[in-house]
Order: sequence, then structure tokens, then C-alpha cells
Amino acid sequence: MQQRQWVFEHTVEGLFRVALNGRLSPPATRALERTGIELTRPLLPVYPVETWWRALEITVADVYPRLPADEAWRRLGHEVLEGLLYTCMGRSLRSAAGQLGPLGFLRRFNTTLRSADNYVHARLEEEAPTRCAVWINEVMGQPAYYQGLLEASIALAGGRAARAGLLAQEGPAARFHVQWDA
Repeated sequence: MQQRQWVFEHTVEGLFRVALNGRLSPPATRALERTGIELTRPLLPVYPVETWWRALEITVADVYPRLPADEAWRRLGHEVLEGLLYTCMGRSLRSAAGQLGPLGFLRRFNTTLRSADNYVHARLEEEAPTRCAVWINEVMGQPAYYQGLLEASIALAGGRAARAGLLAQEGPAARFHVQWDA
């Protein structure tokens, strides 16, 4: 039996109540409500992954309507991490990132992902002090979202000019090439 997949409250809070606070249109807010995310009420402890994915689709269409899809999803990945940093859970993440540096933080990337939900896993293959490959088991069909998440993570940990590129998509998983300047 497969475990139910959930996204945790602080992930939803970080994106919708912090990073995008006041930036969603009223139609997008109503669409989120229809999916099960009511921003005018206390957030639930967890949301089904299907609700989260649909909420992200609504958000990309609303906040980045003029951008190419990959760029819109990449920016949303940045927004999720940046918003998460201002939640109770994210404050400790911010502190750890600064102490660990980019490579050390990427070594803990699986733990970071697991603090956002209960279904995404990552593996790191170190290639050089400022370069590695990252495999992620579930990218929602939107690898650019995880490119943004990886770039924002590296920048948070002090890496400059962070770049994450898609190496391969393997079913629901993807493998990324990640590098930065020291």
C-alpha cells in the first residue's frame, strides 16, 4: 500500500502568506479556495499533494502569465524557498544554510525537501567543490520548479551565480546539474 502524499502547512504558508502575500488576483484566490487552500482561514496541518500541485498551476498562471512556462516555474521555485524562510520552520533552515555553505547545504537537501512534504526525496553526487548532480524522485512534471528551488538554496547558502540545469527526466524523477561560484 502506498503512503498518502502530503505537503506540510509551513510550505503552503511560506508561498501564499509570505512570498506571494497580496500578489494573487481575486480569481486566483477563489480558484485556490476551490482546490482546498483557503487563505482567509487558518491553514490545515497538511494538504494532499494533488491540492498543492493544482495550487502551483493556478499560481504560475496568475503571477507569471507573460513568462515562458519554464521560467515561470523556475521563479516559483525561488519564491517557495524564499517564503519558507520566514516561517517558524524556515528560520532554522536559514541559519543552517549560512553555516554549511552551498555544498554542505546540498548534502542536506534531502532533509530540506522532507521538511516541506513527505514524498520528495533527493540524492546528491558531488563532482567538485562547486559542482554536483542532484536526483529528485518527483518533480511534478515541472523540473524547472526544482531548478529554481536548487538555485535559491545555493544562493541562500552563500553560493554566487547559482545555476541548475536539467540533465535528464526519468519518469516522475529528474536529474540536475548544479554549479555555483565560490
